[in-house]
Amino acid sequence: MDKYVASSQALARMHLFRYWRSGEFQVIYDGKPVSIICSAGSNLSEDDAQSLCAAKAERVQMLIDGAIERDNTYEKPVREEISHEIDDYNVVTRNRHGALILNSSSVSIFDIDDYKRSFWETIGFGGKKDKKATIVERLRQLFENRAQRDIGWRIYETCKGIRLIVVGQYLDPKSPAFEQFSREINADSLYTLLCAKQNCYRARLTPKPHRLHIERLKFVCPLPEDIEGKYAQWLEEYQQQSKNYAVCRLIETLGTRVAEDPIIDFHDRLCCSDMSLPLA
Repeated sequence: MDKYVASSQALARMHLFRYWRSGEFQVIYDGKPVSIICSAGSNLSEDDAQSLCAAKAERVQMLIDGAIERDNTYEKPVREEISHEIDDYNVVTRNRHGALILNSSSVSIFDIDDYKRSFWETIGFGGKKDKKATIVERLRQLFENRAQRDIGWRIYETCKGIRLIVVGQYLDPKSPAFEQFSREINADSLYTLLCAKQNCYRARLTPKPHRLHIERLKFVCPLPEDIEGKYAQWLEEYQQQSKNYAVCRLIETLGTRVAEDPIIDFHDRLCCSDMSLPLA
């Protein structure tokens, strides 16, 4: 079967790029030549990415010269290698730590690292609570209070918190409904900010490398040609060690909506195929 190739528009919508190039350029600063490194991504070709690098260098020179003003609305693209293109709404990338990430604009996924504490709890009253159990209990209460119809919540335990997948409803990460829901469930603020900026949800599919007790290696796009062999060797060890861990485990489902979604099935196969494995 041929591999699916996502459209350029779909990738751009999620701030992802198929081709990356990097180059060294010279600009004149204070009357002296200065070397700078510019990187750029493209969904057309490597040559186009290289042209965009040169255009970036020209823009830097124009900024130095005062010919143009800095664009504060510019948003950096996600500099991650595309590993697998599932469809126009779901793309798997490898992040800078080497873990695989599902970038989804069809399934709502939230990470919750803690529960919202009352004033008295913040100053030490009320006794110590189990963090994960408390998050799950508050999700149950919230689900019941919202009187959900034809919507389900899948609750997963992660190494440090809880992951929630909403079944039967997609919340646009740039919408007020997304912001409100994120506050209600106390989703991780940095995570929600990244989702809004990238215009999609992000879910880690493979363990964090540092939890596997292997060497840390920073993945950049494009990969330096002189150390590609080192990256290949690292990936082989990472994939081997990852077999001994899971990213999350399904602990509860709320509502009667059945998760008949191939993306959720894909997520579960990669993240929690073996419930007995330790979480990482």
